[in-house]
Amino acid sequence: DETPSLAISLYEEYRRLGLGTALMKEMLQFLKDKGYKQTSLSVQKANYAVNMYRKLGFKAVKENEEEYIMVYQFR
Repeated sequence: DETPSLAISLYEEYRRLGLGTALMKEMLQFLKDKGYKQTSLSVQKANYAVNMYRKLGFKAVKENEEEYIMVYQFR
């Protein structure tokens, strides 16, 4: 599969400052510029970042008791 997977983690003191969103936007733009059609990630359901991913446009395509598999489609 030609779908790259992303992962991001911030130390707690750097959360809720917009850094995660800024990093994700840069990574998404980089992948779009490289010609990818989509990207994916997995995230624990209890992770505070789930809402950030949704706001950026990621959609849950699979889930189990603990996590979501989310995909972002480039336009």
